[in-house]
Amino acid sequence: MATERIGSILAIDCGTVLTKAILLDRVDGSYHFIARGTALTTTGAPWHDIAPGIQHAVEQVEDITGRTLLDNAGRLIIPQRGPLVGVDACVMVSSASPPLRTVLAGLVPDLSIASARRAISGTYATVEDIIVQDPRRNMTEEEQIRIILQHRPDVVCIVGGTDGGATLPVLELVETVALACSMIPEGERPQVLFAGNTALRQKVVDVVGGQAPLHSVDNVCPSPTTENPTGLQVELDAVYREKRLSRLPGGEILQRWLNVPLMPVAESFARHIQYLWYLDEPPKGTLGIDVGAAHTLVTAVFGGEPVVTIGAGMGSVYGVDRILKERGKEALLRWMPTPFKPEQVEGLLLHRMLWPASVPQETEELWLEQGIVREVVRETLQSARFNWRPGKVQPYSHLMPLLDPILISGGILATAPRPGQIALMVLDAIEPIGITTLLVDVHGLAPVLGAVAMLKPLAAVETVDNGGLVNLATVIAPVGTASKGEIILRIRVRYEKGGYLDVEVPYGSLEVLPLSVGEEAVLELRPRGRIDVGLGGPGRGGKRRVRGGLVGLIVDARGRPLQLPTDPYARMAQVQQWLWDVGG
Repeated sequence: MATERIGSILAIDCGTVLTKAILLDRVDGSYHFIARGTALTTTGAPWHDIAPGIQHAVEQVEDITGRTLLDNAGRLIIPQRGPLVGVDACVMVSSASPPLRTVLAGLVPDLSIASARRAISGTYATVEDIIVQDPRRNMTEEEQIRIILQHRPDVVCIVGGTDGGATLPVLELVETVALACSMIPEGERPQVLFAGNTALRQKVVDVVGGQAPLHSVDNVCPSPTTENPTGLQVELDAVYREKRLSRLPGGEILQRWLNVPLMPVAESFARHIQYLWYLDEPPKGTLGIDVGAAHTLVTAVFGGEPVVTIGAGMGSVYGVDRILKERGKEALLRWMPTPFKPEQVEGLLLHRMLWPASVPQETEELWLEQGIVREVVRETLQSARFNWRPGKVQPYSHLMPLLDPILISGGILATAPRPGQIALMVLDAIEPIGITTLLVDVHGLAPVLGAVAMLKPLAAVETVDNGGLVNLATVIAPVGTASKGEIILRIRVRYEKGGYLDVEVPYGSLEVLPLSVGEEAVLELRPRGRIDVGLGGPGRGGKRRVRGGLVGLIVDARGRPLQLPTDPYARMAQVQQWLWDVGG
């Protein structure tokens, strides 16, 4: 079908826990979001087939719209046959497949291994263990082999040796990996990816021989001061598509519905965040965060180039044990406004894993889940920032770069009971600086719009323009130090409809000023000499036109980086006060 004739589009997002069916259609000459249906994903028992979950989600869309989308056999009616029968096109994205399990083997932890870990963080893959060929680590060949035999990974990534650098230690590592693979039954052997010294490629082929499938890519660390993650990421993405995405149970039947190939959520989401940057070509960066049940996606765009980080296996339901193992239960409990016993944490997390689609029954459970969201976002951002090259839009190396807008999508993060809770989670997790617009994806469109744009770019653009994303708040976050309560910023809000509001901002405060959805105002900012509000440096003020949102205009003068009281009772009181401040 010619793309210019495409009207209605069904977009399917098959996640780990929930499957969403989203209908877009032309209304009064432009594309709008029409309806969304949601059902449990059916990749697991007893179905082992994604089709029932997709059909249930589509049936919800039928009930909402009165439109017939499936025939009597449960197949999608495509192309559209009448005003209320079928759709013209269908796209699908998925994050339901488990990530690739990798073992990373290399020489120097702070060079090639660190570079490879950062590269892997941009893919649907997890590092299960690391083999280090370094005499100082004293890891024997038997221990190295045992790691591979124990984990039975999907992929073994071998790195090490800059181009023209080390040879013998790298080849010894390759020999060990080849020996370990030979001990695994054929058909179960891992894919071996070599991303080390390019001069050794032919020798690596000779050593591995037929012991395991082998692919060589560009050196991930060609020199001590250079990283090249692209080759390794592209190859891991190809392996993920082959071993995971294309093998979704029941997916081969649904492929016949699709007008473009099935796409990973991360790729589609990144395309959408890149579009948001190009929308105005801002001097700042653009950030998108999508928190799923099993994965957390972070896409940052600087200078038009997207940088994708995937917190694979770490979402709002699954993977939280990694945070507990590294930082303990206190990492979650520090965001609680009310007392919560540490022994209750594991029980609640287990309940969430057994019934991932359940909703909190008690307020304390909601606070804990929102604490989990804060921590998985902070954890993924910490990995992501190693790969960012923000340039001039990062005036302070220890803080976030200047970002505008920031898009929030997915699960608890976008569907909290009150908008103020969403805003506070974002501010606590990201700690933006300067002046930032927060957008919230209340309809779950952001993960699919990149795929829609592959088919019909105008549909993705007009859906956003017609209210597909909702303005949550405009945030002013001053940077600088002062005594608590000291006035650091004076603001005059001149409302477009008339009138003004003068505000003095004390250091340590969190305030919400009235500015309703769609309403515009001009901010006149006058910071103290050592305070930076993102208008050119400390003490630089100016005017900025802003638009209101669900929460309004937030002035976050709590300081950067954010500091929580060490005393648990004082901390709970402070977190509770912040919730009250934003209407949470």
